[in-house]
Amino acid sequence: SSGINAEWPLRPGIDKFLEYRTKMEESDNIFMRAGYTMVDSVSGIFRGMVQPHDISLTVAEINKIEPTFSLPKFGSRLRFDIVPNVLEAYLRADLEVLENWCHERAYGQFKQLIETRKDLGAARLIDIGDCDVVAGKMLEQGPVFMFNVQTQQLFTHAKKVSNGDTVEVVDEDQIKMIVYTFAVCRDQSLLDPTAAWLVLEVMEHVTAENYM
Repeated sequence: SSGINAEWPLRPGIDKFLEYRTKMEESDNIFMRAGYTMVDSVSGIFRGMVQPHDISLTVAEINKIEPTFSLPKFGSRLRFDIVPNVLEAYLRADLEVLENWCHERAYGQFKQLIETRKDLGAARLIDIGDCDVVAGKMLEQGPVFMFNVQTQQLFTHAKKVSNGDTVEVVDEDQIKMIVYTFAVCRDQSLLDPTAAWLVLEVMEHVTAENYM
């Protein structure tokens, strides 16, 4: 059971999140297997976040200390500041930077994902799509938004190629489309909005058609 109340219509992003969860249950993809170990905790936080008006209530709570906050501006900040900083630190396995951007749970999740990626070669972030806020909720930690973001990443790994009597090692590049579901939480004790947001949960999903 997903824990989603059937009387509430699903926002597209929530529907996509549940679709990823089902794919994880069925897949042998090593990224998906790693993600599935954390997805129950993610779905636990997002359970109930599809009820009407929760996003607007969450925005209203933030506006009490940050009157200029709006979802369009926040979506831009996610895409051009928070997401690139977090994902670039993750891709270069910079645990010190990740620790500064994450709650303890998300930090542990990124450490697990870094271990999963070790044998897949280096990866570089080449494109970040729009950050689609699909749910909001007031939780114990503070105001929380859930959003999905699609990225493209360039993977480079060494490949052995036979050349007559010799074997050469060459670098092979491949672009993969990788989708993330994030939960980010605002620390209401901080007035500075540039320092107030931390990643609470993360889920990584590699689309099957781009995975080798």
